[in-house]
Amino acid sequence: MHALETTYPWYCLVSGTELEQGDILEDCPVFSPPANLTLNSLEAVTDFAWEQQDVIIMSQSCDLVEGREKIEEVLLCAVWKRSELTKGHLSTDKGMEDARRGQLPAYHVLNECKLAQMEKEFRVVDFRYIFTLPLDFCREFAGKSQPRIRLLPPYREHLSQAFARFFMRVGLPTDIPQFR
Repeated sequence: MHALETTYPWYCLVSGTELEQGDILEDCPVFSPPANLTLNSLEAVTDFAWEQQDVIIMSQSCDLVEGREKIEEVLLCAVWKRSELTKGHLSTDKGMEDARRGQLPAYHVLNECKLAQMEKEFRVVDFRYIFTLPLDFCREFAGKSQPRIRLLPPYREHLSQAFARFFMRVGLPTDIPQFR
């Protein structure tokens, strides 16, 4: 183990219903509208499908404080285990290295978790898959997911910054020509 790993642990284990940015909820139910949803088909939709997905809380911790909530819906992003990435660029070591370096803005790599009894492989947060769930639902789910992993500072803030960079990208219609 490197000296910095003992000084700056990536994760801690938490229990209870308190939520913070960086909490990982494993096998959390998320809901998606049908892929063929249109305005004309809207009236025919009677329910949305749900599936289980590992997610990470992206909402700010200060907005989630019990008794001082500033939001009713929790913002979540999909989290994939490295072993689940079997196709495409991210399935390669080069792809993972590109993501680790921040060269793939839609993804953020999380380190392995080495906490006793909660060992987890490398994971990738996918900013392209965003979900919201009611705050009370997330608290209830977290309360039944004991214990769970929480990403710690400064890694939590690094994740938040990567999320912001992904959404603040601006594509210009015409770029400045190259200087030769």
